[in-house]
Amino acid sequence: MHQQPHPEQDLDAQRFAHLFEHVQDAIVDFELVDDEPVVRAVNDAFVDLFGYEPSEVQGESLNSLIVPSWLAGESDRFDERTASGKQNHAVVDRRTDEGVKTVLYRGVPYDDGDRGFAIYTDLTDEIRQERQLAVLNRVLRHNLRTEVNVLTGHAEELVEAADSPEQVAAAETIHDSALTLSRLGDEARDVEQALDADPTLDPIEIEAAVDDAREAVELLDRADLVVDVGDVPRALTGGHLDRALASLLDNAVRHSDAATPVVTVSARETDDGVAITVTDDGPGLPDRERRLLTGELDLTPLDHGNGLGLWLVRWIVTAYGGAVEYTDRPEGGSAITILLNSPADP
Repeated sequence: MHQQPHPEQDLDAQRFAHLFEHVQDAIVDFELVDDEPVVRAVNDAFVDLFGYEPSEVQGESLNSLIVPSWLAGESDRFDERTASGKQNHAVVDRRTDEGVKTVLYRGVPYDDGDRGFAIYTDLTDEIRQERQLAVLNRVLRHNLRTEVNVLTGHAEELVEAADSPEQVAAAETIHDSALTLSRLGDEARDVEQALDADPTLDPIEIEAAVDDAREAVELLDRADLVVDVGDVPRALTGGHLDRALASLLDNAVRHSDAATPVVTVSARETDDGVAITVTDDGPGLPDRERRLLTGELDLTPLDHGNGLGLWLVRWIVTAYGGAVEYTDRPEGGSAITILLNSPADP
């Protein structure tokens, strides 16, 4: 007796067909035949992205159609993962009728790895824009360093040649402003590197990160720095914790009115990991800046504060799954604490 299709199965098939045809990402339904992905169906978005009509690709090797010859080994590894039932996820280059484009590829196996879906999202414009912005950023930083060197050099000459205290003060102001511009360029570089960092977190020693931060902050030459990190567990970070700590140390010294600022770095173990605290004897942060630092307020283009350093601290720490806390010290000054997780087996 012929078995009637179940109504729910028909509805599921209709839903899938609707999704397959109308999703904006290019999708290929393929079958692995002799380890080669053979196209069984494509959606309209695939036609728009790659330029092939369905009748041209059905029954053809997907790799032969869209994989550049120099990436054959890469696609073979993806096919091996599909055959073993594993998903794929990568940014790759693929050939279209308009040339090679950069796409986000996701591979989803089914039917015990004999078949799969290949999903492609065009990233060409986004990648091109990111690369252009990266080049522009580097050019601007280079030009900024060049002009800063000119300004500081002339300001130092003016200080030597000045005939009055007013002229000396003006020249020193120019010199300090030039150094501030230089610091902004360095902070912009650190922000770029932090945002582009590999999201993989690795355990690092807190003492080593503090040592690297201390070496990076020239202003510490005119401050008393006390370090007491003790025997604490390692913290999970992406490798830029020293930059976050350096920003806190620089900020603590730069904005202190004391002839010899006193800055302390301490660390303690918490239930989930490590707390690293930087304390100072300065005036503290304005209310809005402290709320931006701790995440109580979202960052906007208008929240530039006195530089990018505190933004950098927040971005780095939150990228590691941590948090930042701020408190005013009863005896004056502030305490900024970075909370980080530790590996399960330190």
